[in-house]
Order: sequence, then C-alpha cells, then structure tokens
Amino acid sequence: MLFNSYIFLFAFLPISVVGYYALARVAVRAAAAWIAVTSIVFYAWWNVSFVFLLLASIAFNFSCGLVLQRLANRPRMQLAALTGGIAANLGLLFFYKYLFPLLDWLSEIGIVPHLSTTSVILPLGISFFTFTQIGYLVDCKSGIAKGKNLLEYVMFVTFFPHLIAGPILHHREMMPQFENRETYRLNQENLAVGLSIFTIGLAKKLIIADGLSETVQFAFGFRDALPAQAAWCGALAYSMQLYFDFSGYSDMAVGLARMFGIRFPANFNSPYKATCIIDFWQRWHMTLTRYLNLYLYNPIALWVMRRRAARGALVSRKATATPAGFATMVALPLFFTMTLAGIWHGAGFQFLVFGLLHSAYLTINHAWRIFGPKQPAAPQPWLRRASVVVAQWLITYVAVLLAQIMFRAASVHDAMHLITGMLGLQHPTRAPTYELESLLAFKNWVKIAIAFAIALLLPNSNEIMARYSPVLDKVRTSLPAALQWRPQAGWGVAIGVLAAAALLHLSGATEFLYFQF
Repeated sequence: MLFNSYIFLFAFLPISVVGYYALARVAVRAAAAWIAVTSIVFYAWWNVSFVFLLLASIAFNFSCGLVLQRLANRPRMQLAALTGGIAANLGLLFFYKYLFPLLDWLSEIGIVPHLSTTSVILPLGISFFTFTQIGYLVDCKSGIAKGKNLLEYVMFVTFFPHLIAGPILHHREMMPQFENRETYRLNQENLAVGLSIFTIGLAKKLIIADGLSETVQFAFGFRDALPAQAAWCGALAYSMQLYFDFSGYSDMAVGLARMFGIRFPANFNSPYKATCIIDFWQRWHMTLTRYLNLYLYNPIALWVMRRRAARGALVSRKATATPAGFATMVALPLFFTMTLAGIWHGAGFQFLVFGLLHSAYLTINHAWRIFGPKQPAAPQPWLRRASVVVAQWLITYVAVLLAQIMFRAASVHDAMHLITGMLGLQHPTRAPTYELESLLAFKNWVKIAIAFAIALLLPNSNEIMARYSPVLDKVRTSLPAALQWRPQAGWGVAIGVLAAAALLHLSGATEFLYFQF
C-alpha cells in the first residue's frame, strides 16, 4: 500500500485514525495494539507472505535485545551476542538484496555455473527495518535502550509512516512518545498540523515528481546517441524528481505520524540549498546521515585514533592537519562509511561508484576546510561574496548531480552513456524518435525551472509549520509570521486547494523512488 493511493487515502488512513482515537478512549494499550495491527496490515497489503519475515525479524531482535540487557555485567558475552545479532540481520539483508545479483555477476564472468533462477523478490522496506533494529541492538548493549515490552517494540519497528522508506528511528526518541498517555489523546492541533504537512508532501509527489517521471524514463532508457540538450534535460529532470519524490515522502511520513500524536526527527531540509557537500549530507536523508555517523563513522574513527595512540602518534585536532593524520583519521573512516552507504542503496556496481563518489567529495571538502585558504578577516564586497556563494552552490550541485546519475542508471555503462551525452560527445545519426522529441520539448524545461524555483527560493514545509514544532528537532526559520502556517481559514483554504490539485493528479499509485531499498 502506498501513501499516494486511493485505498490508503480514502479507506486505510481514516479507518486507522478513527480506530486509534476511539480505542484510546477505552484503553491506551488497545490503541497501541491497533497501531501495531494496522501497520502490519499496511505492510501485508503489498505481499502478505513477507509479513512472516517481518514478524520473525522483530521476534529475533526483541529477544536479542533482552539477552543484551541481561548480559550488561558480562561484557564479553554481551559483545558476542551483539555480534551474532548484527550478523544475523546483515545475513538476512545480504540474502535478499545482494546474494543473487552477486551470483549473476559471478556466472557472467564464469566463476560459478549459470543458475536457472537467480533472483528473489526484495521484501518491502527490508533495509529500513533491518537498520532500525541493528541500531536498537547497539543501543541495548550501550544501555541506551531498555525495551522490555513487546507491544511497544512492535510499534517502534512497524509504525507504518516510517516502515517503507524511513526516517530511520532511534528507540530512545520514540519510546518516550509511545509510553506517554498524552500521545493517545485526541488533539485537533495534531490532526490539523499533520494533515497540512501530509498534503504538502502529497502535492510534491503527485504534481512535481510524478510530472517529471516520463522525461526521466525516456532519458535513462535511451539507447541511441543523445544530444547534449536532451541528456541535460533528463539528468536535471531526475534530479528534481528525486528531490520532490523523497521530500514528498518525508513530509507525508512526518504528517502521518503527527496525526497519531507522534513527532518524527527531521529527515529533509532543503538539501539543494547546500553550498558544500558536507552541508548537503546534513540536509539530505538526515536520519541516515545520523545513523552512519553513530554506528559506522564514529566507531571507525575511534578505532583508528586508539591505534594511533597505541603507537604514540598524536590524535588531536592539530594532528588531523597533517597528511598522515588526515588520511587515517578523516579520509579512511569517510571512505569506509560512504562506500558502505552506497552499497546499502543497491547491489549494482553503479551504487558502489555512487558511494565512492560521495566518499571522494566529502574527503575533498574536509581537506579544503583543513588545508585550504582561510576566510579573509576583512569584510569582502557583496558582489564578491555572492559570486563565491554561487560558485560553491554550483560545484556542489553538479557533484551531486553526477552521483545521482549513477544512482538512477541501470548500470555504470548506462550512466556513462548519459554523462557522455551531457558532455556533447555523442552525435545522433538517426531520425529523431518520439522519445527524443519528447526530451527536447520546451515544456520539460518549464517543469524543471519551476521545480528549481520551488526548491531554491521557497521555504520548506518544516519552516512553514515551524510555529507548531512539526518535528523533534528545533526548526529555525526567518519567515515572517504572515507566511507561517496557522489554523486559520486562509490557510485551510490554501491547503484544501493544494489537496484538490494533488488529487486531480492521482491517476494511479506510483511507487516512491526509495520504495525498495
């Protein structure tokens, strides 16, 4: 079931909300059980057979968490239990996501015999519920998570607004909300705020992202030589499609959770406004960035620092300003973390290249901050400052765009086909096809320009709703009060018009781009 489907909008969501608050008037635990059951139904709507996999994963990780908590005073056994739990989770993910693509590749190069069938259906949201539960196990070992209630743990893992594509949640930030009786009390503000944010996200998905999908499909599926204009049109269209698809999903997830009295952490904060790649990753898929920092980058960096200290080498901030210190304490953890992040997104080599590109980008960005020229102390003319900011933004965006092409393409070869077209290295010899004429149509550039204007010039949904704390994080905004959402008739009409416009584009459920990661 998808958030942007008739069955969800007009049946599942209203039934879920009404049942939740009706049962909460009888008993809080009944409402909690209702959310757990409806979330499992939501998951089962896609493929009921994988419900058993989801429930088995939940049962295993909940039991493993209990074991880790009981072994708190036996660190060696606790570490062994944690290692086994993480290995089991990663093994499950490897089987469904990587094993058969790997066997296909090995058979292509002649290492293993060709198998008659080397593919399985990828369970919906397996990366997200697996990573969420690995984080839970790590938090159990460190004493941060102390969950002993199965119902609350099932809610934490399966809560349908985040089950398919995040955000990646932490036990310590969700459990206090699930345990708070006020969460289950009907609150008109929560419903109004949640429905407004959801509507903004639905409009982003249906009107903007889906409106660019055909252009993207033509560009990335085009096998003949691509003229530069058509290649750039396809690449820029995908960049905007991905932005508004994921931004729309993030808004819908935040809005849905708020309808049930739950606040999610921020997951999207106008990343195309970033002027460096570090800033980009602090704005794009923010909970994934947080997860990678907590559970990959920081432990690796700490291990490197301990190894250096054992050899008598310096581990201070000053030491990172040396070539050897930077290579071991900054570049090595970055490459390891971002390469794994790339592979997490998919099994093809193009995802490995995606991760390596961002590893290189972040390493260069950190090196520039440490070794590059320092900002002049004296104030610079405004034109010079503006030109520097524009140059920084353009470099950041083009770097992100190149990596996104790898992210979308079916293979590295297909990605390079589009990139060489963008560079003007292809010379079409055949007569224009329907797909090529469609790519060259002026209306595509109008759509792309409008999308860019919205992404770069308008406030995001969290800024618009800042007065009512839409997410767990503190939202800073410089918007005047008149442009901030309030529960007033004018805003009600505006959100209603936006909802009507979105529903007019609801011709059928289209998957989110992060649907099967």
